[in-house]
This record gives sequence, structure tokens and C-alpha cells, in this order.
Amino acid sequence: MSGSRRAFFRHAALAGAGVLGCPAIVRSATTAATAPDARPRHLIHLVADGTSIGTLTLGDHFSRLHRKTGLRWLDLCRQPAAHTALVNMRSLNSWVTDSAAASSSWSTGSRVVNGVLNQLPDGTNLRPLCSLAAEAGWKRGLVTTTEITHATPAGFAANTDNRGTAEHIALQYLERKIDVLLGGGRKYFEPTRRKDKRDLHAEFARAGYSVLQTASQLAAAPRGQPCLGTFASGHLPFTIDHQASDELRKTVPTLADMTRAALRQLEAAGHFILQVEGGRVDHGAHACDIATAVRDLVAFDDALAICLEFQQRVPDTLLVVTTDHGTANPGLNGTGSGYKETIPLFTNILKATRSFESLEPDLVKNPSAAHLQRLLKEATGYNAPDAKIALVLAAFQKKGQALYSHMNSVEAHLGQLLANHLGVGWTGTSHTADFVPLVAFGPGASRFTGFLQNTDVFRIYTDLAQIDYRNPEAPLLGECQPTADEVETRAAWV
Repeated sequence: MSGSRRAFFRHAALAGAGVLGCPAIVRSATTAATAPDARPRHLIHLVADGTSIGTLTLGDHFSRLHRKTGLRWLDLCRQPAAHTALVNMRSLNSWVTDSAAASSSWSTGSRVVNGVLNQLPDGTNLRPLCSLAAEAGWKRGLVTTTEITHATPAGFAANTDNRGTAEHIALQYLERKIDVLLGGGRKYFEPTRRKDKRDLHAEFARAGYSVLQTASQLAAAPRGQPCLGTFASGHLPFTIDHQASDELRKTVPTLADMTRAALRQLEAAGHFILQVEGGRVDHGAHACDIATAVRDLVAFDDALAICLEFQQRVPDTLLVVTTDHGTANPGLNGTGSGYKETIPLFTNILKATRSFESLEPDLVKNPSAAHLQRLLKEATGYNAPDAKIALVLAAFQKKGQALYSHMNSVEAHLGQLLANHLGVGWTGTSHTADFVPLVAFGPGASRFTGFLQNTDVFRIYTDLAQIDYRNPEAPLLGECQPTADEVETRAAWV
């Protein structure tokens, strides 16, 4: 590949990642650790699930309003030792991926059908990265704000033809001896909630794990011991709701807390791979709830800060920061003459104190216009007009229809309503086909540049870890296959 073409893709990737002026808060790693032939001993793969370029941009704007500095993610893109790329995250059967197929592509180097974890259409199980890493002597950790059995963490460790088989995934974690598991999903380990009535908490404890259920237990967990932490029955609470509750702040750790604990458990290992997921950014975007989504993105950015601190202490650590797909693609629209009302409108986001998810049960109890109007005023600072409130209530009562069917949910109507208050519009409520940004920092980072395929990530990781293994691949469903030139060009980039 020519130098000029490489330069073009590098500059395009930087532009696509939305690189903005940010205070320099990251120090470059040592020359030895960032040399082209350097290999990491530790690999940290960070995923802000469902973060389109629009969400990343709005997260940076919100961060500047909320904490007076931009996202570390974008500041990292400005570092001389960092490398950036755009990545095609398509699945085997669609240009639009789900999280299961996305994580599987990173973990196995093979594309799978949406909804499936590490399995080809003919039933062939692929070998996920955590299994290969274990054979090479690497410790493994999974951290998330979703249920620990959810698609993104499970993609690095489990095999199933249905991402929804959470009880089966939990059992595979035990069988495959994943060293650190921190997130939600407690119900999938409890005998009263499992169909097979197995007490997986007890089984993990007998296998030598610290079994943790509160933030204080996590903070006190003995170093170097395998641990299973489930801090909610389902997903962990949204950051916006977590921050508003004294009880939640005391009992449920943040993503940064869990990341710090995971690194404490894994640091003594000669080699480890850790996946860290800010999973609820995606859920906020699905609900067209920008205030919720960007707060979870900032919480993810706080976890990135913990990883950057670790990388400074342990320079032979590779950090890869990315997302698996866009979701609902929010955008801040220009408002007013010369767009001068845009910033004041978006600044209203600082008034939001509750997620749409937390509002819905209150609306169910009293589905009246006056009650909804009062709820929104208290939760967002927006005094919505009566006519617009009536449209949302019609959607709640399934009497109204959006012109675009994807926007027929109550949450989508709330998102469109709040657009008048915040200036943020949405393209829908589902995943999108966008190419996604990726930034890498540390030994081996130079492999991540230009325009990559999601499956290239696996090949880079296994090469850096000196794992000589390739999974079988299936042809893309219903589409022409890449030409020989395209295959050769991809190989040159990797």
C-alpha cells in the first residue's frame, strides 16, 4: 500500500473520529513500548456500546459543559503515539450488526449472523479469544454495565446460537474459568431464577472465586483471586439514575470502580486480556434519551482514565478504544438565526436528572397529561406545551402513529419532544450501519490504522499475543465476495 494512501486513510480516520481541541491529559508511552515491533503483555479492549460519531460528539460537548473538559477518548486521538482507524462492523447477514455479531467478529476473526455468539450458520463453534488466550497462559477479564452475560462480554468467551441464553452463558463462564467477571445479571446465577435450579454463586465460590454483590465487597476483594461480581439483578442502573440515588451510589459500583478492581485482580499476571464495556450508552440511545446516553458515555470515559493510568504505570499495555455500532444516530441540529440558539438549547441537558426508563413506571401509574407534564418538568426542566404532551400520550395509549414506524415507541416520542428543549434529533431507535471509530495506544497500536474490517481486530490481537490460530469463516450471505485485490489490500493494512 502506498505511503500517500496510508496517509489519506489516517487523516480520514482522524476526521471521522471527531478529533477536537482538548486539554492534553494523556502522556505518551515510552519509546520502547510503542516501537513498531513491540508486543503487549496486557491488552485492554474498551467498548462504548452503541456510540455513533453523533453520540461521541455530543458526549464531548456534554463533558465540556458538565466537567469543564472534553472526553479523554478524543484527547487520546491527539497523542503522537496513538493510532486511529475506521472499522466496518457489519455482520455475516447484514450491513447493520448487533452486539453479538460485533463482539464475535473481534473475538474470532469470523463474521456471524446477528443474534449469534461465535457460531457459524452450519453450527460450527468458533474458538473465542478468551479460550485461545487461556491456552497461551493469559488471564481474562470481562467488565460491563449490562448483565455480565450480555452480548458484548459474552462474545469474547461463549458459544451459542442465541445470545439470549444467559443461563447457558453464565455456566460457560464457570466451565471456561474466566478470571474476572464484573457487571449485572445476578438473576442468571441464582437457583430460584435458573431453570436448572443450579446455584452458580455457590459453584463459583467452590471453584475459588470471590463472589461479590455490593460496591463495598468489590473494594475489599482479595487481590489476585478470581472474582464474580453481580451488582444488580439485571443491568446496572443508568449513570443518571445512579448519581441521583444515595442508595445506588452506596451499593452499586461505577464502571470506573469495576475497571479499577479488575486491573487490581489481573495486574500480577504475566499476561492478561480485559474487555471493558460501557454497555448502557446503547440503551440510552435506543430510547432516544440523549441526557442518559451521554452520562453513560462520560462514565465510560472515567473507566478509560483508569486504564490510561494503568498504562502509564505498566507501559507494555495496549489500549484499544472503540464501539461496536451506532445506535439511533443522534445529532445536534443548528437552531435559530445563524444557529446561535444551538448551544443554549443543548445546555439544557444539564437540567436532566432522570432517565426515560425511570419515568415510564411513574407514567404507567398515572397516564394523564398533567402528570406527564409535571414529570418532564421535574426530570428535565422542560415545560412541554399541552399540544405536544397530547401527542406523547397518544403514543403511550397506542392511539398515535409516527410517520416513520421505527419511531412508534413512547421513548421515541419523548426523544422527539425533548428535541425542542435540547436541539437533538434522532434517525430512529435501532442500530445503524455506520463505520465506527477506533483508537489504539501502546505497544502494537501501529497495527490499527486506515480502514479496517471488524475481523482484522482478532488477527491483530492474536498476532501480537503470538497465538497461531485462525477460525473458519462463512461467506457473506446474499452478497458478492471481496475481490482478490481487496483481500490483498486488507492483508497489507493488518
